[in-house]
Amino acid sequence: MFDHYYEVFLADTPKSKEIHYSIRYQVYCEEMDFENKSDFPLEQEFDEYDSHSVHFIVSHKPSGHWVGDMRLIIKDDQLLPIERLCLLNENINNDASGLSVEISRLCLLKEIRRRSTDIIPPYGIGGYDSSIKDANVNNNRCDNRDIIWGMIYAAAKYSYYHGMSHWYYMTTRALDKILRKGGLNMMVIGEPCQHKGLRYPFKMDAFATFHNDMIWKGDYNKGYRLFSELQLD
Repeated sequence: MFDHYYEVFLADTPKSKEIHYSIRYQVYCEEMDFENKSDFPLEQEFDEYDSHSVHFIVSHKPSGHWVGDMRLIIKDDQLLPIERLCLLNENINNDASGLSVEISRLCLLKEIRRRSTDIIPPYGIGGYDSSIKDANVNNNRCDNRDIIWGMIYAAAKYSYYHGMSHWYYMTTRALDKILRKGGLNMMVIGEPCQHKGLRYPFKMDAFATFHNDMIWKGDYNKGYRLFSELQLD
């Protein structure tokens, strides 16, 4: 279902990163009111983490519209958002087994969310629960959980081939249950924090996620394309 209607792109050009930031502005500034619109006069939401992040955007293939995004923040000398906001029971570092990254700014436009009052917190994934219904974009249907899984697979594939073995992220217990039910092996690594609601810190093995055929069997086979390849089509 996901591969038929949607496609994930790695934002590897200035134009594609502008698309990514514009989606974030629409979701976090206009739809959710999580960020102050006046701080982003160009209508592109970005922060200090974007300079060392990998960005993805999702296209609705029949319409050509951009409908969602996410990023991977690569650990460097500064703290990740999860380290700043949560009390963790382990240190986050890059090591011989791979780099550490945080899944962040995963969001979908309101047209494909369950309803406009859904909450997707600024940092990490969140706000979805087991009652999520199918989304409808231009009469082509795809469960918005499928779109989240499509982005997770794209990130897992990228992480595997770029040595990013340690995934960190914050989310709600509700979405934690959905992701676990889908096959992800998630480990709580600290105390929950209050950030747009109660968020729990998690860790996951990105390489094991990428190789988990039980999750990806039958769909999400394309992973992602480079946005720069669109200029060659």
